[in-house]
Amino acid sequence: MQPGPDKILKNKTSGNLVRISTILSGNTFGARSWTDGKIDAPMWPDYPLFRRNPNTGETFWCEDCEEVGSSWGKNDTFSEVPHAEEALEAEYLAEIAQPNLDTTRERYLRIRLWWLWNNGQRGDENLKNPARFYFNLKKLVPLLDLKDDGLRIMAAEALREMGEHEWAAELLNYQFDEEKAPVADCIRALNQEHKTQVEEIHY
Repeated sequence: MQPGPDKILKNKTSGNLVRISTILSGNTFGARSWTDGKIDAPMWPDYPLFRRNPNTGETFWCEDCEEVGSSWGKNDTFSEVPHAEEALEAEYLAEIAQPNLDTTRERYLRIRLWWLWNNGQRGDENLKNPARFYFNLKKLVPLLDLKDDGLRIMAAEALREMGEHEWAAELLNYQFDEEKAPVADCIRALNQEHKTQVEEIHY
């Protein structure tokens, strides 16, 4: 991975500055893929669209900010500007509750919450997801366009994790494109066994 310059973003509401890392090039060597769509790739970092300022606690959408500069190497004139962090669970929930939130953003936030709650099952803890996990998935499924192969698979996976195995099977009874077919096959096998936990995909 080759890092790029940091972007300096200005919150248009508060005027506060925050730093966003970038990369010039990366790869998926050593990446781990999961049935809920999350990918952990050490050489291709995750850059969330919705973040928080660690100094002020304010949350923001990166695309709503103004890019006011960049910094790289020793000539960093923005050395005091903090790096943005991923939003917290409560902040995702608060943003979802905002009036007039568009569908694209609501879908994004609900997917990120799904991944966040599933993190307890990706390690050795095997933590049980909270009841609100299932409520979130019920709200997410209608936001997923079933004509899109990737979103159709995501909807089927959400249903599988909710224990809606018959409905998931209906969505998986479909001719997926060559790229998505291995993921669909993995989820189909888990669904046939009535498993509900998120699983790593082994290609």
